Amino acid sequence: MTYTRRLMEQAAGTALPGWDIVQMVTQVRQFRKGEEVFAAGEWKPFVYVVSTGIVKLTYLDIDGVEWIKSFIGPGDFFACPNVLVSGQPTDYFAAAVDECVLEQVDYATIKELCEQFPPWQKAIRQLLEQHIVRKEQRERELLTMTPEDRYLSFLKTYPNMAEQLQLRDIARYLGVTPEALSRIRKRLRV
Repeated sequence: MTYTRRLMEQAAGTALPGWDIVQMVTQVRQFRKGEEVFAAGEWKPFVYVVSTGIVKLTYLDIDGVEWIKSFIGPGDFFACPNVLVSGQPTDYFAAAVDECVLEQVDYATIKELCEQFPPWQKAIRQLLEQHIVRKEQRERELLTMTPEDRYLSFLKTYPNMAEQLQLRDIARYLGVTPEALSRIRKRLRV
């Protein structure tokens, strides 16, 4: 639970009470390369914090083609808002890009701690604000940038991951084919 605690307390700007309760509802889970953390249509009311490895969050289109919405690396978190907010099943997939260790925390417990302790509310608010800013950036990139500019933004946003990810996954994140990404890289000499 080290990564979860570090993430939450850094967001709160202070030590948080109730870690004994959180520890009881946290599982440390290991995933092999390519293994699903969850699939679309499942109900997984958890917050996941990545200890090691990289997780990709993906949608499948009607033809079964994978489109990557984001990559989550060590020290960062992910959860499915459909599940946590509206109680609906997940609408995307989460899968390990490489061997991963995740801390899986029951969200109901976090909500209870938020109701009892204002510092927990601050932590969640800060993390949600960071998430909103990232999602707005991603939306802006997809709607207003050329594929080449999206690739440059990817390199800036994910400098440590760029070397670890397969080109086909980067292409799926950018919304281009692997061949188009190869041409972009050749033009940029990256």
